[in-house]
Amino acid sequence: MTRAAKPGSNATLREALIYVAQHPRHWPGFVMLLVRHLAGKVRFYVMCWRAGYRVSTVRRLARENGL
Repeated sequence: MTRAAKPGSNATLREALIYVAQHPRHWPGFVMLLVRHLAGKVRFYVMCWRAGYRVSTVRRLARENGL
């Protein structure tokens, strides 16, 4: 069985996860990327909560205004 080739820029999430799972040297970087992503998501949700808006409303307004 051969290892998966390095996924390209148009790879699916499944392909990228399979590649990372097969290459332990990428685990620390992947975990840091995941932590940064989740931290950003939490900041966005807290920002919406403090402003008194639902997340879906903020996303809709941003989409309508082209942001």
